Order: sequence, then structure tokens, then C-alpha cells
Amino acid sequence: MLQDKFERLAAIRGDTVKGLPVTAWAANLDDQDRDLLLRAAIEAVRRLILPEWEGKRSEDRRPQHALEAAEAWLATKSSEAVAAAKEAAKNCTAARNETFGYDHRIPEAARACAWAVGAKDNTNIWEAFSSIEEELIARIQLVAEYHRQPEQRRNLLTAIRKVLEPAPVAADPTSNGPVAYSASGAFVVGQQLTHVKFGKLVVTAASSSTIDVQLEDGTIKRLAHKPPK
Repeated sequence: MLQDKFERLAAIRGDTVKGLPVTAWAANLDDQDRDLLLRAAIEAVRRLILPEWEGKRSEDRRPQHALEAAEAWLATKSSEAVAAAKEAAKNCTAARNETFGYDHRIPEAARACAWAVGAKDNTNIWEAFSSIEEELIARIQLVAEYHRQPEQRRNLLTAIRKVLEPAPVAADPTSNGPVAYSASGAFVVGQQLTHVKFGKLVVTAASSSTIDVQLEDGTIKRLAHKPPK
């Protein structure tokens, strides 16, 4: 389960300067959807380390442009978006070189997100995660708060997990028309759903972790759901 993988990532000691190696990220998350992993990397950069750059260099938006270019590709998957992302990545290389030794890991992480556009594997995404953690570690080392390293790892894992495993949203049975089925959703008896494989469904039974649904041909299927606790 994804929860077990995040617990393993949190438990690994990691390097005191660089944090987790890319091999640890790959061993635990390489089976996840690549687009979601890229979205998670973008979110983690924005949430955890980009504010520092924006506070010091409000006029220099090269890291922001790299993240925006990666998002544009996720939305369109066009060749033009690929070209724009590669150009943004090159600009981040320049930003990294200009700030090396200070805040260089921020454009480095944004660059990795842009380089991940159209890539054949997740190497650049793991590099983004590593750069983020390395930047977070560097910040606590500046103030000699070494005991906070596990906290910094947890902050990164939380940002990633929010994208890979969003909190379940309870469906509203009073809403008009069917709602899209999701294993992380919460559903009630009588509710109408749509499923990418099975088409239109009606919930006929619900338990603490599963629902029974009836297909249009009368077939009953059992699916997972996560009702509110």
C-alpha cells in the first residue's frame, strides 16, 4: 500500500546533507503514475522551497516559469509545450549557476521538473525530490537545528502524498445526476455513479470499505470506497 511506502521513506536515515538517495525514491514510488509524480514534485517545490526564492528574488521568475512550463505540458502534452519546458529548464540551469552555494537547489529542483517533461523514466522527478530535501536540510543546518531533519523529510512526504493520495471527498447523494467513481470517494446506497470501465452504476449496498454497485445490464460488482470516519 502507498501508506507503507511513505512510512518506509520516512524511516530511512538518509544522508545528513543530501537526504534520501534517488534509489530510495525509485524503489518506493516508481510504480506510481508519472504525471501524478510530476504534479507532486511541482507542488512540493512551490509549497516548501519556492517562497524563499520569491522573497529574495521577486524579479527572477525562472524557477516559476519552469514549473508553469511543466504544468502546461501536463495539460496539453504538445510538442510546443515540450520545447517550452526544455527552454525553461536551460534558464534554470543559469539561475542555479548564478546562485550556487546559496539558493541554487531551488532552481535545480524546478529545472528537474521541467526536464521531466516527456522523459522516458522518473529520474528527473527523483532528482527534484532530492533537491527539495537537500534544500530543506541546508536551511536547518544554517541555524544548527539538526534534530529537525526528520521533520523536514515528513514535510516533503506530506506534500507528495497530498497529490498521490488526496483526501477522500464524500459524494453528495442529493446532487443531480451521477458522479464519477473514485476509490477514495465516499458513496451511499441509491447513489448514481459513472465508472470509466463499467459505465453507469447504482450503489446497492455500502460497508465501511466497499460498495456493491449494479451495472446497466443488472450485473453486481464490488468496489472500494472510503466513507468519512
